Amino acid sequence: MDKVQQFREYTRELECHLDNINHADCCQCTVSKAECFLIVEIGRKPGICIKELAEVLKIDKSGVSRSVEKLVKKGFVTREPSKTDRRSVVLLLTDSGRARFEKIEKDMYIEFKKVFDMIEKSDRNKVLEALRIYNEACRKAEDRASCGGAGYDS
Repeated sequence: MDKVQQFREYTRELECHLDNINHADCCQCTVSKAECFLIVEIGRKPGICIKELAEVLKIDKSGVSRSVEKLVKKGFVTREPSKTDRRSVVLLLTDSGRARFEKIEKDMYIEFKKVFDMIEKSDRNKVLEALRIYNEACRKAEDRASCGGAGYDS
């Protein structure tokens, strides 16, 4: 197996592990995994607008709008006119949305701490650095793809 194939396999396995961790938390509540991600982002940045939320999550605006509408109906999110731009609407968590956000954050901290604690102390900084480098490379690849660039340097 060449290095790119190995990289792909490790990434695929990581995606499965992350999916399992995220699924475990979101099954405990009345929201989907996608809605959990929205609650977390709105909780971390109260007053975010749909356009910004779509950019952060790298999904289309209409998909975000539909999911936000579901969260509004479930009583987790409110829409309010922006104080700086009356044409814009901002998103805020309700009290039950804030409680859900805090539960997700606490539960995810516990889940990721379990995994982090399984890593040898001497390797933890290496893993963090590798993830930082990996995420940066993903951002660069996404930026390049969104600009229509198909030629990647190897």
